[in-house]
Amino acid sequence: MGVNIKGGNNSVGLANVTSTYDLNVVTPDTTDAAGFAHMSAQNDDGTVTGSVLTIPSEISDDYRLRVGQDQTMFNLAFEGTNQASGHLQFTASGGPAIAQANGFLSLNNGGSVAASGTSYVRSYRMFPLYGTYPTYAEFWLRESEFDATFAISEWGLFHLASTTSIVAPTDGVYFRRLATGTFRAIVNYNGTETTADITTTNVPPRDGSGVYAPSEVNHYLIVIHNDVARFWINDTLVASIECPAAQPALASASEAPLSLRVYVPAGNNSGTARKIELGWLNVSQGDMNTNKPWSHAMVGGGGGSYQVQPGSASLTLPITANYVVNAAPAAMTLSNTTTPAATYASLGGQFQFTVPATAAETDFIMFGWQNPVGTATLPGKTLYITGVRIGESVVTTVLSAHYHYLQWGIGANASALTLATVSDTVTAMAYRRVTLGGQGFLASAPIGTTAPGFQVDFYSAPLICAPGNYVSIIMRDISNAATATGAIRGNVTLLGYFE
Repeated sequence: MGVNIKGGNNSVGLANVTSTYDLNVVTPDTTDAAGFAHMSAQNDDGTVTGSVLTIPSEISDDYRLRVGQDQTMFNLAFEGTNQASGHLQFTASGGPAIAQANGFLSLNNGGSVAASGTSYVRSYRMFPLYGTYPTYAEFWLRESEFDATFAISEWGLFHLASTTSIVAPTDGVYFRRLATGTFRAIVNYNGTETTADITTTNVPPRDGSGVYAPSEVNHYLIVIHNDVARFWINDTLVASIECPAAQPALASASEAPLSLRVYVPAGNNSGTARKIELGWLNVSQGDMNTNKPWSHAMVGGGGGSYQVQPGSASLTLPITANYVVNAAPAAMTLSNTTTPAATYASLGGQFQFTVPATAAETDFIMFGWQNPVGTATLPGKTLYITGVRIGESVVTTVLSAHYHYLQWGIGANASALTLATVSDTVTAMAYRRVTLGGQGFLASAPIGTTAPGFQVDFYSAPLICAPGNYVSIIMRDISNAATATGAIRGNVTLLGYFE
């Protein structure tokens, strides 16, 4: 049965309607009479799906509206089978192994049930806890045999006294899955734990289908504020732990690494094997307007140009392949189509060369490196070159009676290593070449004669090298002498980051 509402003409107890028949509504302005207003944003009007999609606004624990001010600090996926040993430390003892495949990093991959065995992974980087500015630690993972007898697993931000120890963490904030599947939120202040049991009855599945299951990939989030730690699963708050009155903060240390482990306590033996499979990690800083340059954020997350990138099969650092401890750099065979030797396929390092005996001006590849091609098992990242330093160069074999001027340059983003391609085609991209500067040597310069180094910065307008393309350090020896002899040694450093 319908109910007609007519204009009340401002009479007591009667509602008013507008001239366009809309009901006039004013929310109560007294605390006792106030109801609740929900603020959300409409992301989709339902034109395609048939239903309106709205997402609520989010307020941090210090009453700040989240408006895209968060700063990423660490982000890592697990493509391929090569473990990101430049970003994480891997420790397996007593039986449990760690392996990577199919997009997951697996702790206790082999299903060990050995007592005192442990699989432990932690980030080398520590992450700050900044008082009223929340730190967000996110894990996308699934559990196998989550209710295994005696087995224990933990993930979050925490410290361990020893990488092979199976004692409790010494400090931090984390999730803990106990034997038989009991789930807890933990706040640990220098060994003193404050806990809250987690009930997942009302936790939705991540994909919205069925019910929450630990064996499926779920999104686990820990938000650490100086006064409270909150634990979320699939965007649902499952536990909050207030900072105990006797403690100045939730954790004793103001920095902690990302940590995950699976272990079986000493003296116990699990009948079934607990396993964690980690698909993604992320840490970010909330609320704070850090004004940190994007390059700093990328380098802080392990993306420096000197780093081995995740997924790479090679553990050779890209910037120091020709900087072997206690060894001279490899002799160079100068060319404009190939690298001088295998160890010069890098982003810099040491060099030594015999001056070219040629009357023609020729560009040579001193260092040439291919940015890995992006695949399903190796993330394709763009290299941003923010600077190049040409170090001091020194004569190591006396020069003949000819002057030498080393003109340095850099070529970026070519689809082939060769310097012969000087213009783009529909199938190939030429180097974007930039002159860097030069170093001069007088005729008959003796051994030990040194030319000063220099640095060129591209910070305000970086050079880029796309996945699959090449970057080369180029040198031209201007001597115009077909009978030149002598040798020169020096070094090159390329500065930058991967995105």
